[in-house]
Amino acid sequence: MLDHHIQKSIVYDLAFAESLRFSDLKPDDMENKAFTYHLKKVMKAGLVQKLDDGRYTLTMKGRRVGKGALKKESRLLDRAYSILLLAVRNIEDDAWLLYKRQTQPLLGLKGFMQAQPVAETDARSTAQKTCFEETGLTVDFQVHGHGYFRVYRAGELESFIHFTLLLGQNPTGKLLETAESAGYFWQQTPNFESPDMLPNIRTLHKMCASEPGQFVEATFEL
Repeated sequence: MLDHHIQKSIVYDLAFAESLRFSDLKPDDMENKAFTYHLKKVMKAGLVQKLDDGRYTLTMKGRRVGKGALKKESRLLDRAYSILLLAVRNIEDDAWLLYKRQTQPLLGLKGFMQAQPVAETDARSTAQKTCFEETGLTVDFQVHGHGYFRVYRAGELESFIHFTLLLGQNPTGKLLETAESAGYFWQQTPNFESPDMLPNIRTLHKMCASEPGQFVEATFEL
């Protein structure tokens, strides 16, 4: 689908922005004609589109590839992306640890921390390690539920994940303020209905308040 490293870098760069100009995407040492060839290739593949103001943005298909574009083999677009969703709560003041997404899909929306499952490590250990490395917080996580989420925007699939929800309460430590922790913040009694939240967070919040062991499959439209 992406035959050249320039084509991969176009999709990757656009995963971190709503849109970019031609000059933002083109490497400084590359001629316009050569770069235009690769830009047209990713547009023909249905991953990138040109906006009316002349800037470029990812299509819904492109958002699903996102920063995975630099991997040796792109993820199959019709296959659910496996993820651990980490809900961290301080019970005393009902503060939840939230994260503002820095990349597509769903750039800029707020939700729970994410971690990548690791073949050699169980989910709880992966969650604890990821949380500590990214935020400085120590949390004892428990697996709380799992399922599938689909998110459509204007009728097109933007995100499809298979998730495992882990809940951790009363963490110890202080939230770091580093580049790695950028985007994380505490919010007391958050409004999970707010439009700046990920659409799945309302469902996840309800799962956290219920008994462990739930399976949920839900579809959302933005």
